[in-house]
Amino acid sequence: MHTEASLHAEHHEGDENASNKSQDVVVRVRYAPVKQPFTENHTPQTDTLADVKARALAHFHLSEGPVDGGSKTYSLSLNGEVQTNLSLKVGDLAEHRQLSLLLVEQFTQG
Repeated sequence: MHTEASLHAEHHEGDENASNKSQDVVVRVRYAPVKQPFTENHTPQTDTLADVKARALAHFHLSEGPVDGGSKTYSLSLNGEVQTNLSLKVGDLAEHRQLSLLLVEQFTQG
């Protein structure tokens, strides 16, 4: 049973969710060996680069760590600059609610 107060609260929450969705960012992560980029059309502005990196690695079926006598790591690059601070928020880096990143693979021998 809905009371007038709960109906008002549900309606208000729905408006807020719609407003938040309109503020979401379109994120594209390219990985050179794969033709199609990883694309998220509704990434919350509060998501961090660490969040995006984890989802991109999962999408491309990649993992970091020991491999073939060395170690593989992946970095995100924005406009040719490797992003070392993965706690940066998507909303702070996006321009016009769009963010295009490159996933860069690094292999360290030994």
